[in-house]
Amino acid sequence: MQSLSVHLGPRSYPICIGSGLIARPELFESHVRARSVLVVTNEVVAPLYLDRLRGALKGRRGAELVLPDGERHKNLATLEKVFDALVQARLHRDDAILALGGGVIGDIAGFAAACYQRGIAYAQVPTTLLAQVD
Repeated sequence: MQSLSVHLGPRSYPICIGSGLIARPELFESHVRARSVLVVTNEVVAPLYLDRLRGALKGRRGAELVLPDGERHKNLATLEKVFDALVQARLHRDDAILALGGGVIGDIAGFAAACYQRGIAYAQVPTTLLAQVD
């Protein structure tokens, strides 16, 4: 595994690069400190990676939201689904959203994290090279 650091003072964060990282609980334990998380993903990525991410997040209270795939779903109706899932899961400001995938998922989940309760922790879990660059 390689790690890069983005230096932003108190908002600094690492970028971990390598194969199979999604199944390593120690990475999530050290970088995502929230006790409860909402995993936002889509119907294409979920069957491929969601089980592995669940295993890495064991011991945390969690909820999942699987959205339809595609750019046409980047809209307020989809954002509303994310907010509804956050409220239903009773996530608070000290919890987190994990975006499993990229593109629309990263955009929608990131925007929801920035808005929900004036901002909660957010992490991207990209599953392709394009998602990493995105």
